[in-house]
Amino acid sequence: MYQDATSAAPAALDHMLALTLLQSFNGQGALMAWNAKLTGMTPGTCEISLPYSDAVSQQHGYFHGGVIGTLADAAGGYAANTLLMPVSECLTAEYKINIVAPGIGDTLIARGKVLKSGKPLVVSSAEVFVVNQGQEKLCAIMQQTLFVIAKK
Repeated sequence: MYQDATSAAPAALDHMLALTLLQSFNGQGALMAWNAKLTGMTPGTCEISLPYSDAVSQQHGYFHGGVIGTLADAAGGYAANTLLMPVSECLTAEYKINIVAPGIGDTLIARGKVLKSGKPLVVSSAEVFVVNQGQEKLCAIMQQTLFVIAKK
């Protein structure tokens, strides 16, 4: 995950929490079918990468807008879960996404972060980048509200 050289190193997640988050992520049927990978987590942040394939494309050969939204939603939600689990977790209440450039490339990277964490609701955001010939380009910006629920 990108980090400004002047900022302190991000805190690491507890090993058991990281395993709990990974187990939850691996239960995401759509993300697993699309071959998405959890590529980074720190408290309050999450990064997910997704390789291009026919399964995530639209008719012009770009990443489908619904896939871009799904990846952003998951990155924001798992950013929240880094602060909620193992006691609680979250469900999306709503999100707003702006796709600011076509998803033309070989990989999508969604980077989620918690903006405000509360008991009934969490607000998070995500930026989605498309990687084309090794260059990242901002593709979408998302903000979401999540319900906090008891973990099953």
